[in-house]
Amino acid sequence: MSEIRIAQPEDKETVQRIYHAVVEPHADQDEARWDGLIRQGGLVVALAEGRIVGFGGIDVHAAEQLKWLYLLPEYQRAGFGSQILQRLESIGWEAGLDSLRVHSAPGAVSFYRRNGYRLVETAAQLAHDHEGVEMMKERYEDLTPK
Repeated sequence: MSEIRIAQPEDKETVQRIYHAVVEPHADQDEARWDGLIRQGGLVVALAEGRIVGFGGIDVHAAEQLKWLYLLPEYQRAGFGSQILQRLESIGWEAGLDSLRVHSAPGAVSFYRRNGYRLVETAAQLAHDHEGVEMMKERYEDLTPK
C-alpha cells in the first residue's frame, strides 16, 4: 500500500538519507531550508509499506517552485514520482500559482514532459549554477486542446 503525505519534522532525517543516497553522499544540506519547507507544508513524502521511499518539495514563494523530487532507485518507475508531483502541483495551485517551474536534471526531462511540463525558452530562463533543464507547467495547460 502506498501513500503520499505532507512531511512531518520527524521525517527530515529519513528524507535527508534518501537525498544523500540518490544525489550524492556528501551533498550540502541547508537545515533551515528543510525545516522551513516542512513548517510550510511544502515537503511531501511517499510511503510504501509504511516506509518513506521518496520525497518532493515545493516553495510557493520561489521563482522556481519545485525543489526536489527523489525516489529510492527500487521505487522509481512505479508511479510514485507522478503521485508526488501531482501532490506538489496541488499545493502550488491551491496557493494561487498560475504556473510551476522546475530545474530538471537532464535525465528527468522525459518524466516532466509526460506530466505536462515544457521547456522554458532560453530568453525566459533563470540563471543556474549547475547542469539542468528549466521546465514549466501552466495551471490550465492540460485543459488546452492538442
